[in-house]
Amino acid sequence: MSDDRTPGVALLVGCNRKRDRLSEVVQHFGYRVVFAGEPEALEAGQLAEVPTDLWLLDMAEDSPLLDWLLDSSEVPVLLGNDEIPPPRDEDYPRWQRRLYGKLCGLLGAPPSAPKLQVPTSAVAVGSCSVWLLGASLGGPAAVKSFLDALPSELPVAFVYAQHIDAGFEEQLPRIIGRENSWRVRNCEQGSRLQPGEVLVTPITRRLSFSSDGLIHLQDSPWPGAYQPAIEAVLDEVITAFAPLCGAIIFSGMGEDGVQACGRMRRQGMPVWTQSADSAACAIMPQAVQDAGHSLLQGSPEELALAMRHWLEQERTTPA
Repeated sequence: MSDDRTPGVALLVGCNRKRDRLSEVVQHFGYRVVFAGEPEALEAGQLAEVPTDLWLLDMAEDSPLLDWLLDSSEVPVLLGNDEIPPPRDEDYPRWQRRLYGKLCGLLGAPPSAPKLQVPTSAVAVGSCSVWLLGASLGGPAAVKSFLDALPSELPVAFVYAQHIDAGFEEQLPRIIGRENSWRVRNCEQGSRLQPGEVLVTPITRRLSFSSDGLIHLQDSPWPGAYQPAIEAVLDEVITAFAPLCGAIIFSGMGEDGVQACGRMRRQGMPVWTQSADSAACAIMPQAVQDAGHSLLQGSPEELALAMRHWLEQERTTPA
């Protein structure tokens, strides 16, 4: 932890040009850059000596330094692998505000906050939270109970990752959205995630988001044995929407998502799980609990009530 009252940021970025640009932007925001290094030239022991309040990373996923920081860092770790638009690009102000929002959420505002341009096309989801709903066996009934107990007017959107046969993907919105007012829909390339929506993650195509909530689909399978891979979907949510995001793991088999839940918690974002006594299959939520990543456990109805309280607290907490 740095001693100066201005929060310090350490950069670990593989590309020299991107490292320089991030350093300039972070200092423009009013934070101190206390370290800027190339991952290939460093060892874990050297990172442990860096007096920082946050690590901002852009490096290979198989880097041992990434694993070490995610497992051992005592300060937040932010994965900043978005492409940086050119300064004159219309997307640059949006990218800038997105990064600033993530840093503020983890470090607090710097003593001298910058004046950032607000793009006229600012996305609606930028003013709300985005939560992942992860589920497998017994998940549809649990997720429906959760949504039935939660008003759709709240400032939140959900990304719903359900292990299910591809033939049922188109039917999920009708099943989950019946008898509640949530807009449950399948993914459409180029559409934008909005408050009051539940987005069903595709089974056979990869889903990702731009920093302004635009949906991108790739005709490639999810990594690993699960389709969709909750682990990968959760990482996409973190990348696009942190720190205004969270996750709830509902009923299911297996341990898909446990590691990503840990990454989310280490970055200071909430992870909740369905209680064992209310789940048709408690293996998946219990795995998250056993790993120490779950802040709250409850039935779907109890989790809905907790969500209302959490959103109210977020709305009334000063920035």
